[in-house]
Amino acid sequence: MEGSVTEPQYIDVFRQCFGHRNARLQMVRGAGDPCSVVERAIEELDKLTNDALAGQDTVWVMFDRDTHPGFQEARNRASSVGIRLAVSNPCFELWGILRFQDQNAHLDQRECQRVLEELCSQYNRRSNKVFASEELVRTGSAIAATRARRLLDLHNCNGTPGGCPSTTVHELLECYLRMDLARPRPDD
Repeated sequence: MEGSVTEPQYIDVFRQCFGHRNARLQMVRGAGDPCSVVERAIEELDKLTNDALAGQDTVWVMFDRDTHPGFQEARNRASSVGIRLAVSNPCFELWGILRFQDQNAHLDQRECQRVLEELCSQYNRRSNKVFASEELVRTGSAIAATRARRLLDLHNCNGTPGGCPSTTVHELLECYLRMDLARPRPDD
């Protein structure tokens, strides 16, 4: 996970709201730029090869497009070793915007943060980069996922997959929710 505050906070609250006994979500926080995040994920993937449940585990990386020069290299490397991607373009704050409204127009990271700040009273781009109250996560995740899927469809139809704005955060969250249904419950 690239971010050290916003993304981990959101995932922590999501896990508290929708956590399951059979799905485990382990975060490796603040690994840095996308290439470093992917390399760290590969280390975690290597550890899982000897795990009894390795065939059921999924490794994801979460990072932003921002202005990272190694962005495409990181995407390619992750895909080549079977690591799934939760990528936001331009940044994770887009996920927060999608909780409140559609966002089809191109925007950069600063504009994305400014818009989220206007929409979400708890978010402050300078002092409190958090938009993950339980209420926002519980009531906004499905709405944001619907809007995110529409953005992806729009970009795919336009021949600009992964274009700005777009996010695949919903794919990670939906995978987490499905994992609880896929695994047998341990005896109580």
